[in-house]
Amino acid sequence: MSNLSPSRRRFLSLTAGASVGFFPKPFARANNTANDHQQPYTTIDWDNCQAIGSVSHAHCRSQTSLDLLVRRGLRHLAISNYYPSAPCTPGERIGQFRVQQDFATVKGEGYVRRDFAWNEILTDPEQGWVEELPESLKDQVPFETGGSCFTQIQTDVTLCPNAEHHSMTDSRGHFNSVGSTFASGTFDVRGKYGLHRHGYAMGTGLPWREAFERIIAALQVPDGGGITINHPKWSGMSPVQIQEHLDFDPRVLGIEIWNQTAEQLNGKGWSLAEWDAVLATGRRCYGFAVSDHAHNSDPGFQGRNVLLVDGTTATADLPAACLRAYRRGDFYCSLDGKLQLRRCQFQDGKLRAEVSQASQLRVITAAGIVHEQAGKEINWTVPAGKAAGQQHVFVRVEADQRDGTDRLFSQAFQLA
Repeated sequence: MSNLSPSRRRFLSLTAGASVGFFPKPFARANNTANDHQQPYTTIDWDNCQAIGSVSHAHCRSQTSLDLLVRRGLRHLAISNYYPSAPCTPGERIGQFRVQQDFATVKGEGYVRRDFAWNEILTDPEQGWVEELPESLKDQVPFETGGSCFTQIQTDVTLCPNAEHHSMTDSRGHFNSVGSTFASGTFDVRGKYGLHRHGYAMGTGLPWREAFERIIAALQVPDGGGITINHPKWSGMSPVQIQEHLDFDPRVLGIEIWNQTAEQLNGKGWSLAEWDAVLATGRRCYGFAVSDHAHNSDPGFQGRNVLLVDGTTATADLPAACLRAYRRGDFYCSLDGKLQLRRCQFQDGKLRAEVSQASQLRVITAAGIVHEQAGKEINWTVPAGKAAGQQHVFVRVEADQRDGTDRLFSQAFQLA
C-alpha cells in the first residue's frame, strides 16, 4: 500500500480490521449459500460486452437533475423517488401525486388500490381537516398539477421502474425495488399535512416481509431486477439483520457498500465491513455504489453500478437485459466510472482480474486483504488444502486508481 495516500491507508486498515471483527472464526456458513446460485460474470464474454452505467438509487424529478446524471455517462436510470415511493415515468408531471394517486396503505384496510383525490379528502365537509393546517399550508390547497418533470429524455436513456420504500412497521431500513412497479406512501413529506394522523401511512406502512412480497410480485421482468438494502450503516442495520433480509428471497440482491449522501451527512457512507461480514457466511450478497441525493448538488458526485450486457443485445431488449444483469450479479461498481473492469474470472480456484488503468489492486477474502499489487492486472490462487475454503469463503477485487480518485469493486465469488 506504499503508493496510497496516508488517509487511504488509514481507511483501508480501519475497514479491514472492522470487517474481520464482525464475525467469529470459524465462519458459520449459511444454509442458502451463494453456491446455490450462479456466480457473477459466469456467462460474460469480456471481449464482446457493453458496459452500461446505471443508478440503483438516485433521486431525480427535474430535467436539471436528469441532465446531471446523463452528463456523467449514466444511461440506465432506476430513479428512486419517495413521497410517494412511486416509479418515475417519462410523462410524470410536477405535483401530480399531490392531486391524486391510486394506491395507499390505509389504517384498518391495509394496502389498497383505489383513487385518492387529496384535494377532496382534505376539504371534505365532514371528515376533512384542511382548516387545522397552518395558513402557509392551507394556502396551497387545492393542489394543482404542474408541467412535465422532464422536457427531454435522450433516446439512449432508459428510465427503469424503481422507488425507495421505507417506514415499514417492523424495520427501519430503506429499500429500493429495481425493476418493480410497486408504489407506496403519500406525498406528505414529514407529515406536514397530517395524512398519517388521519389513517394514511406516510411510507410503506406494512411489515417488511409483506412489502417485499408486493415488490417482488410487481417485478417487470420475472428473471431480472430485485430489492437492494440501502445504506445499511446509516440505517444501523447489523450483518445479522442484513442476513435475515437476504434470506427472505433470492431476489433480495444485496447492500449498498457506498452511499455518498450518507457519507456527506454523517460519515457513514461506507458499508464494506458489513458486506464482508455477510459474504463470510457464504451468502450471495451483491454490492452497490450510489449517489443517493448527492448528484443534485455535486456535479462530481460519486457512485454508480456498471452493468455488463452482451454486445449483440438489440436496443429494444436492453431494458430487460440490464435488469437481468442486476439479478445475475453481472455488474461492478465504482465511484467515478473512470476505472473500468476489463475482466474478472474465477475458475478452478484461480482468480484473474484486469482493469483499464494503472491501479493499486487488492484481493479480499474473509481473511482480509490476501494479495496486493500495482498495475492493471492481478492474479491469485486459493491456497491448497481443505481448510482454505473455510478460511477464505469468498473472493472479490478492489482497485484504487493510481492517478485519480476512482475506486472500483467487483462482485464476490464464493468458494466451492
